Amino acid sequence: MEMDGDGKAYKVRSPGSADSGGSVLWKAATGVLLLVCIALAVALAVVVTGDVKPCGAGMAAVTVLDGPPGVFDDLTAAEIKAARDYLLSVTPLDIKPMQEATFYDNYIYVVELHLPPKAEALAYLDNNGPRPERQALATVYGAGRAQPVVEQYVVGPLPNPTRHTPYTPSRRKNPIPWHSRNPDGKEQTLTREALRQATRQIDNILAESFDGFKDNDCGDRCLLTLDSVPRGFKSGERMTWYRFHRAMEGFFLHPLPCAVELNHSDIDHTRWQVVQVEYNDQYFPSIADFVQSYNDGSAQKVRVPAPTGDAALYSSLRRHGSPVQPAEPLRGPELIEPDGRRYKVTGRHVEYMGWSFDWRLATTSGPHLFDVRMNGERILYELAMKEIATFYSGSDPVMTSKFVDGGLPIGGNFELARGIDCPTTATFFDTVHMMDNTGPVIYKNSVCVFELNTGIPLRRHYDSNFYDGHSFYGGLVDNALVLRSIQTVGNYDLLYDFIFHQNGVLEVKASLNGYVRTSYYQPSQAPYGYPTWGGSIANLHQHFFNYKVDLDVGGTENRFETVDITLDNVTLPFRPDVRHFLTRFERNQKTRETEATVQYDFTKPRYYNFYSDNEKNRFDVHRGYRIQLNGIGKSLLPNDGTTAVNGAAWTDYQLAVTRRKDSEPSSSSIFNQNDLYDPVVNFQSFIDDDEDIVDEDLVAWVTLAAHHLPHSEDFPVTATAGNQLQFFIRPFNFYDEDPSMASSNAVWIGRGPGSSENYVERYGTPEESTCEPKHIPMNYDGRWHDA
Repeated sequence: MEMDGDGKAYKVRSPGSADSGGSVLWKAATGVLLLVCIALAVALAVVVTGDVKPCGAGMAAVTVLDGPPGVFDDLTAAEIKAARDYLLSVTPLDIKPMQEATFYDNYIYVVELHLPPKAEALAYLDNNGPRPERQALATVYGAGRAQPVVEQYVVGPLPNPTRHTPYTPSRRKNPIPWHSRNPDGKEQTLTREALRQATRQIDNILAESFDGFKDNDCGDRCLLTLDSVPRGFKSGERMTWYRFHRAMEGFFLHPLPCAVELNHSDIDHTRWQVVQVEYNDQYFPSIADFVQSYNDGSAQKVRVPAPTGDAALYSSLRRHGSPVQPAEPLRGPELIEPDGRRYKVTGRHVEYMGWSFDWRLATTSGPHLFDVRMNGERILYELAMKEIATFYSGSDPVMTSKFVDGGLPIGGNFELARGIDCPTTATFFDTVHMMDNTGPVIYKNSVCVFELNTGIPLRRHYDSNFYDGHSFYGGLVDNALVLRSIQTVGNYDLLYDFIFHQNGVLEVKASLNGYVRTSYYQPSQAPYGYPTWGGSIANLHQHFFNYKVDLDVGGTENRFETVDITLDNVTLPFRPDVRHFLTRFERNQKTRETEATVQYDFTKPRYYNFYSDNEKNRFDVHRGYRIQLNGIGKSLLPNDGTTAVNGAAWTDYQLAVTRRKDSEPSSSSIFNQNDLYDPVVNFQSFIDDDEDIVDEDLVAWVTLAAHHLPHSEDFPVTATAGNQLQFFIRPFNFYDEDPSMASSNAVWIGRGPGSSENYVERYGTPEESTCEPKHIPMNYDGRWHDA
């Protein structure tokens, strides 16, 4: 049988099956012809009258609610303003409005949500407890204090705050050192002026060397700078290298052989000065020394002509190259929703096929999920991006950079393009942030959610009868829900997906895209990258992504075990004279934090399982969820204090399990970037206290990583294909069977032995579409706006 348009099953005869005679055949043919004529008439009428209706909207998607925000929702614009205005009103704090403050004053740098304690949130969600108070976490740059410092305050209750308390969690450095701060707009204005004062002395050299490109009064032949991090090579330093690039489209790919090092450690910006110059792989201790060496001929000079015309297209994303594909600009396949949206959106709460979750986009870290449930059972309390890092290599001083990007403004989550970044069918969300600004700013369409046909079966089987075909076929397409955000971190665009599959599997994926970071080729750079366009090399580097995975499997009291796959060398009774090598499994419960770290060893395959000792399935097996690591890489940097990795100690582990604490909300901090040697948050301390982890609330810290040695095909930008890292959170004896077996989208096809008739069962799902997708034109603004 197959399905008619109403989803009803019917039988189909196989070719060559018995017929009742010519008369029946003639009648059947006449009937079919009549039906075809009627169908053509109806179709013609539809075309003439244009009566094909657009597909329905489906389930509700209300992205902005009129009522109070959810427990985990980011702060609204009104809440941000209320927290800001409250702090400005507290006279003893002596905080000035951003627009009035100078670099030497006290002013608010960032305001974002301060999460409630987990116990309070669970009491509200599960036991009808009081609604947790809404609070803001405000970061204040305190240059106006007797000793300059960075301060943080928890402000509440929102939306009408009446109090503030210093935020000084015990598991981080307090107070926050002034040199650890992220450079903001005020400091960048001053560093830019210090650089301009220096480059005015060498603009003639820059123009002579680089085909008219210079730093001051440059017209259409200007230079831009890219800086190094951390800002120095010892704790407490604030010294930054700046390499010059031509200001052309894709300027990341136009480096030049000249850089300067600025010492901006002093609180007095008038004392900031350039302390080193690199020119054509030669180093000079000051601007004056460089000028003298250039003029007296002791410096080896270089001439780098500017690319023009087609020769400059290598850094552009405008179409170029050949052959043109497709030869005729035909449209590619698109997603449609013939029955409308099959997921429900209520503010920041999403429901889909048994899944439900809340999400936020944290200003200083990235996408977070909360209260993730499947069929009403909580699986995760929190699943959050906590930090990303990129460690570069090269003899170029800028290429010694170790980026820990939580300290970058807004996390770079800008507007997504409909039909490219997300399907046209997606639901888009605006987000609101206040960082290095006078007030809250709206980022339009910066997050999207959509249902995706992944193009692969979630499950299927063809069962052969071993003599003329199948005895049955069963399958289900892998339709899944995707929550996506894209972070632009300078040159790189990083795609973050949370993918909800119908069998209870949650996939977490990070995809690499965007421009590679380049330096000018010198022989000393040869071991660190291949020569490529514009006389540059794209330097070898490694990417890291760290996630917090707060699993609550059957409650908050969980255990962590590895299920180790080992080798048996045994004799068996049916052939005792032969040795048999068999793989077997062993359960190894981890009892202390120092036992629960993973530095992956391929000689020891294992599963990483979380379970409750009080929860078992019908087969008397502990119900668990396991973490499957599919995108891991090893950091080669030593963690003995000789390199700048203390501030990113999590990169040393593919997985680490610790006891959950409100005082350890993150593996990193926005203040780690600029002192990786003695960081504000040292993740290693989470492990070194070696607490008991049996029947405790546990957190898994998962690190995805990849080494990237760029090549010519990474120009102009790195593609996502082949550059996707992922891990899975998978049920492990949690359900009695695959929960997707309940899906009404499944298909089962069968026939009896010797029968020529197939029976196609679609469980009521219609097979035909009677609507056309709604056309939504691309409307891209790309700017952000005051809230």
